[in-house]
Amino acid sequence: MTLTERWMSAWAVQLQAAVERALRDVVSDFPFEADHHQVGPPAPRAELDLLRQRLPWMPEDLVALHRQVGPVTLPDICNGYFVHPLKELLALLDVQERADVIGEPGADGIDVVVFGSNGGGDLYALATTDGRVFRLRGASYVGGVYARTGNGVIVVGADLRDFLERLLATVNAFAANGAILDL
Repeated sequence: MTLTERWMSAWAVQLQAAVERALRDVVSDFPFEADHHQVGPPAPRAELDLLRQRLPWMPEDLVALHRQVGPVTLPDICNGYFVHPLKELLALLDVQERADVIGEPGADGIDVVVFGSNGGGDLYALATTDGRVFRLRGASYVGGVYARTGNGVIVVGADLRDFLERLLATVNAFAANGAILDL
């Protein structure tokens, strides 16, 4: 499914509402002060243009997400969820001009862009060819290759929209009763 501007705007509003419920109804009972939570803002056009110019292989859905919504920072929701800021994708320019790769064992040789993470050290990576979203757990990273992933490579979304829908469902479940689901 494609990410339309209308869908992403509605998703961001729903996510923000779920985060506010979670902070009010669940996190407020925690024995510590809540950290800063944020949905957005969208990336500046100049950064998006630079990204498209220098990294033409960047998946369009990821560019669209940053154009419409931007980063997501949810440190106290479940174990924490993060959609990394565009500046982290732009940092690839300083290191390499190609996508990362999931190496053996796992999803051998799939080109990916890591775009998010959780508070448990897992990374979320979008395949550049078919748009699947992988969770990388326990992977080492050397020279653009995620290796020694063992059973830690799991498809957590058929595409970016599916992943974002699952993230929203996870935040809604947490807001409802503090349930911590594995995304």
